[in-house]
Amino acid sequence: MSTTTKAPSAKPALRQLQTLPEQIAERIFESIANGDYGPGDRIREEALSEQFEVSRGPVREALRILEKDAVVRILPNRGAHVTQLSIKEVADIFEIRRTLSGAMIARLSVDDAARLAAAIDADVRTLDALAQEPDGSAEYFQTSYRLSRTLREACSNERMGEILASLSRQTLRYTQLGLATPARRKESARNWRVMQKAMKAGNVQAAAEAAEKLIEDSKREAIKQLEARPSAIAG
Repeated sequence: MSTTTKAPSAKPALRQLQTLPEQIAERIFESIANGDYGPGDRIREEALSEQFEVSRGPVREALRILEKDAVVRILPNRGAHVTQLSIKEVADIFEIRRTLSGAMIARLSVDDAARLAAAIDADVRTLDALAQEPDGSAEYFQTSYRLSRTLREACSNERMGEILASLSRQTLRYTQLGLATPARRKESARNWRVMQKAMKAGNVQAAAEAAEKLIEDSKREAIKQLEARPSAIAG
């Protein structure tokens, strides 16, 4: 009796955080993303230990997790500080993220691309609506980040997905800069819609190109915003 081998299907569920340090790292990361900590700010272990009602060991491990993603930097005798990436570092990380994101989409099967298109359709429609609202930047960014996470989790190459997750965290604050204006959010929403339609049609190459354009446009605007800041680090 013959059997057929099915292509790996998209993974719909978000992996649950397994350890206490991972959960704490996620909470710290959310605080940084929300602007509770700015670039260069110190993150105090003792304050976090009190906040999360844990010993300093899990907090220290959580900060090491974030250091691996270049979200914080742990300095000898000075503790953990939120990183401030240079313009060149931002450009380099976005470039890597763009290339890997395109490769991730391009390797989807036609069936998986169609399933993924259906899975993201509601959020893409939400982006279409939010892009028309002048004050919709925060909700737009959250929806866009959720969509990016859904794409990563559909990747059958788990290591590639992990690397993309790390790159996404590293560029998070700069992605927010890249979506700062209504015009940019409209451009971003168009890119998402082009990608979703291409996946639905089974044209994974066109979807990959749309994914690359989405990230390239964000990089361009983020660098533009950084260059306008007196405190920007060029190299």
